[in-house]
Amino acid sequence: MRKIFMTLVALVMTVAANAQVFVGGEVGFWRNYEDNHTSFTVAPQVGYNITNKWAIGLEFDYDYNYYDGLKVNGVGAAPFARYTAAKAGPVSFLLDAGFAINTYKAKYDGHESDSYNAWQIGVTPGVKVSLTKSVDFIAALGFLGYRDNDDPDDDPDFKGLGGHPYGEKGFGFHFNTNDLKFGVIYNF
Repeated sequence: MRKIFMTLVALVMTVAANAQVFVGGEVGFWRNYEDNHTSFTVAPQVGYNITNKWAIGLEFDYDYNYYDGLKVNGVGAAPFARYTAAKAGPVSFLLDAGFAINTYKAKYDGHESDSYNAWQIGVTPGVKVSLTKSVDFIAALGFLGYRDNDDPDDDPDFKGLGGHPYGEKGFGFHFNTNDLKFGVIYNF
C-alpha cells in the first residue's frame, strides 16, 4: 500500500512539474420569477495540454431545472479535444471537438419519468484569455454538429424547459446567447 501511495505522489509531482494539467469548469444559476423557472449547473473540467496547440480533457456536469412544478435532474460527461486555432497576445481562439452524453429524469407532481439519454457530437468555438501564468478565463458560444435523445415520445414536458439537455434532435449549427458559457481554468 505504501508503494502505491508513493508511486501516486511521484506521478502527481511529475505531472505538476511539467505544467501540462489543467482544472476548471463552469457554474451557473438562473431564476425567472415570472415563469417560476430555476436552473442550476455545475460542470467541473480536467484536462491535459499535449502541445501548445492541442489539449484533451473531460468535463462532468450536473444540471437541475425546475419549471412550475416540473423538476429535471441530469448528469453527464463530455470528453473533448481542444485545438488552439489562433493566438494574439493573451487571447487564444479555440475549437473544442467532442462527444457529450447526459442522463436525465423528470419528476412532476410526484410522478417520475423514465431515465432518458441525450447525446451530441460536434464542435464548439471559444476564446481563452490568459489572466496570469496559471489562470485563464474561457468562454464558448454555440455548437455545430449532431444531437439526439432516446426519448421515444420527445416528451412535451421538457418543452417548458427549452427542450432536452442538448436541444432538439438533428444536425446543424446553433449560435445564440443562451449557448454562451463562461469558465475559469487553473494550469498546474
